[in-house]
Amino acid sequence: MEKFDAIIIGSGHNGLTTGCYLAKNGLKVLVLERRDTIGGAVCTETMFQSDENPNGFR
Repeated sequence: MEKFDAIIIGSGHNGLTTGCYLAKNGLKVLVLERRDTIGGAVCTETMFQSDENPNGFR
């Protein structure tokens, strides 16, 4: 089993920034994300796509 100095839950802006700072300072970091994309609230998702609204609601 691998050991980490820090485990960050969530790969949004703050999680990724914190992980980068910790890693740059020599810590072994694990970032966990439940979705298949990173970015948290910054991610764009298309919903309610139809013929009248081909771009969907974003």
